[in-house]
Amino acid sequence: MSRPADVDVLVVGAGVLGVTVAYWLSCLYDCSIVVVDLARTAAAHTSSRNTGVIHRPFYLDPRKKKVFALTSLLSHPLWGELAESAGLPWKPVGTFNVAVEEAEMPTLEKYRAWGVKNGMDEAEMELLDGGGVRSREPEVRCMAGLLSKTDVSVDFGAFTRHLWRLVVSRGVRFLGGERVRSVRTRGGTMEVGLRTEAGYDKIGCRFLVNAAGGGALEIAHGVGLGLDYTSLNFRGEYWVVDEPFAGRVKSNIYRPPKFPQFPFLDPHFVVRADGSRQIGPNAVAVPGPYVYSGIGLAKLAGFLSRPIQPKARLLMNSDFVSLLAGEWRSSLSKSTMCGRVRKFVPGLDEGMLNRRAVFGVRSSLIGPSGFVPEAMLLKGEASAHIVNFNSPGATGAPAFSAMVVKELREEGFLDGFRERPAPHFMRGWEFQPLISRF
Repeated sequence: MSRPADVDVLVVGAGVLGVTVAYWLSCLYDCSIVVVDLARTAAAHTSSRNTGVIHRPFYLDPRKKKVFALTSLLSHPLWGELAESAGLPWKPVGTFNVAVEEAEMPTLEKYRAWGVKNGMDEAEMELLDGGGVRSREPEVRCMAGLLSKTDVSVDFGAFTRHLWRLVVSRGVRFLGGERVRSVRTRGGTMEVGLRTEAGYDKIGCRFLVNAAGGGALEIAHGVGLGLDYTSLNFRGEYWVVDEPFAGRVKSNIYRPPKFPQFPFLDPHFVVRADGSRQIGPNAVAVPGPYVYSGIGLAKLAGFLSRPIQPKARLLMNSDFVSLLAGEWRSSLSKSTMCGRVRKFVPGLDEGMLNRRAVFGVRSSLIGPSGFVPEAMLLKGEASAHIVNFNSPGATGAPAFSAMVVKELREEGFLDGFRERPAPHFMRGWEFQPLISRF
């Protein structure tokens, strides 16, 4: 493929967010679009390294996570349409959030109320006592459980790759294996420096959309945006549960988090789209967004990058330090990880955990007030940067990316690009009906 000397829109990141952004732009505009990614294929990182659950927004605080809740709600039918039309895995399994202790009971009532506030139908949820849960999931022990009936297990990597093939067929081009090393505004356009196997190269674009996941904040810092924020990276690790015990659990089983002030869930028992069962994840602190194994000592400089104050404040929080220690223990000890899940699935034994599953890394944004609960859209002269796009980001990606494009259109960032007189959308993926819900 010949390299374009100059393009209209450059999208950084070929994960589920960048690909859905490219989908909406290619539907709406007759312009040159290039997607660049440090991997050679789409969905190589977080989009293929996650729990694989399309969550309903029952557990999302409607005040602190309003956008994540709405985009998750609106994206559910879009993913369903894609799965049906493309023949992709769609496994309705439901999710139980279970209270093991009396202190967790109010959380289940709170979650049910949040679900309704976030637009779920009351019939989608059912609160059962311990006996009711056991009648449906004989291996689960708890005081009560809230069932979200419409949660679905999918393969987000397969979803993303299917969408990627579609946008490529529309003329969107891909630069794979190239890392963004520098960005700067020059004369109202963006000049982007790329590190390639051959060395260093540059590409110019009229507008940049930064959807680089764990690398997005560093790129935003390059144009002077988000300088008050930093990020911490947490690796989520999973174990595959052996049969025949694995198949005895039919639903996803979660527990309310021990430290709800931090954006992490305790390990849970999940049903994957391929029918396998896994336990995990934990949240092991690592120094970079792509540290999928080991400690990553070579990347410690990134952990110490400025601003250092938000990280220092967290390290003075005893609850946070306790969380970090516990997560590392469950990484180093299979027995510890198993023990955390045995509290609600007591029949699980560490002898059933003989194979590690795929690990993923979450990059969480931290600001002057601590962890940032929502994704943020930072806008520059000729660029937009999506940072802190975390779970349930994959669930809500179609609607979230449409919201981003809507905002850029309304604020004039895409003026000058020729609009398609008759946009062609996939079935169920129409832009105007979707954005009218925001």
